[in-house]
Amino acid sequence: MATNRKRLNLDLSLEAYELLQRLAEESGKNMTEVLRTGLALYGIAQDEKQKGRSLGVVKDDQVVKELVLP
Repeated sequence: MATNRKRLNLDLSLEAYELLQRLAEESGKNMTEVLRTGLALYGIAQDEKQKGRSLGVVKDDQVVKELVLP
């Protein structure tokens, strides 16, 4: 049976694992879904960086946090 998925083994620091676990619990998602969402957001940020733009958190038309990729 052909599949469009790949399995990945991931080695995380304890701090990263605990953050992933907390985000999953708080969002009601599983860890895989949190990682997929994070990857999608990183992809958006990378695409915008290539266009000379950045990704930010906005509140009341004010940027309160900007994601700057290296």
